[in-house]
Amino acid sequence: MRGRYMLGVDLGDYSLKYCLSQKRKENRFEIFRVGELALPGEIFSEGEIKSQNLLAENLRLFWQRNRLPREVALAFYHPQMVFQGITLPEMPEVELENALRWEASSIIVGEDNLQVGWQVLQKDARGLEILFSAFPTIAVNECVGAFLKAGIRVEAVEPQSLSLLRGVLSMEEELLQSSFVLLDIGFQKTMIAYFSKGKLVFSRYFGWGLKRIWNALREKFNLLPVEIMEVMNRGRSEQNIPYQLEEVVSGTIQDLAVELRRSIAFFQSEFKLDTASEKCLLVGGGAEIHPLKKEVKNVIALECREIKPLTLGKEKMPSGRFLTAVGVSLWN
Repeated sequence: MRGRYMLGVDLGDYSLKYCLSQKRKENRFEIFRVGELALPGEIFSEGEIKSQNLLAENLRLFWQRNRLPREVALAFYHPQMVFQGITLPEMPEVELENALRWEASSIIVGEDNLQVGWQVLQKDARGLEILFSAFPTIAVNECVGAFLKAGIRVEAVEPQSLSLLRGVLSMEEELLQSSFVLLDIGFQKTMIAYFSKGKLVFSRYFGWGLKRIWNALREKFNLLPVEIMEVMNRGRSEQNIPYQLEEVVSGTIQDLAVELRRSIAFFQSEFKLDTASEKCLLVGGGAEIHPLKKEVKNVIALECREIKPLTLGKEKMPSGRFLTAVGVSLWN
């Protein structure tokens, strides 16, 4: 990205978040601006773009209104995405790419054309320790094509989970040599990951998000979208939390609780997660909803906390929703 400014974009099913970072001396950075665009519900369906033209038009108008740079780095998610670590014997780069494509095709069944990227984390007597990602090429092209139609050039595409982790570590560098669970509760989905001593060990997504709470508020209390937004916004304060929000959180948490307990048990058995000393970091929009945070803390047998707030000039604001955008803005 040209100049000292770096624009990172986190594209989700229902919203786009951006972070404009500014390079400083000694490889430091300052967050210059963050923002969010609510997307019409008919653009995406279960992670797939259904209307590229509508997405492009929303991007064009938003960029024009906010005078954003025309070059971006994009944090990307797709339901058929692979992002994991693997250990392979040392081999030439062409053979390594073929091995990773074979590994990805065994997971993403029915997709012949995959876009694969990787990074060698460590080389030792066992071989190469690799972090790799794979996407269906058509899904990446569809997304990048929408930005091109809006007059925006995508310089880099990387998995949302990698961008999120970089955003977390950029905010709290002391975490780099520790071990922790990262829980990102978004609108459509939730991601849980385990990071241990400089390495992303494991991450997975499952289909529970704030949309469950949104739908329950609409169905149980017959609330309009503007009323639901008001209830959710009031839930970001510890005082005067709406009773409707507390009721629907309590009534919808069961599926999330099952997935969280299952994941924590897996981390304990496979990676020796120590529930007595390690922490869970709460991020995403769900980290701002107090009744939901309370329920999550009751479910997870770990100390839970949020990431420190963003500093924008003299102002501070919750960082949870924008950490992926922060991370992808620092991709290079």
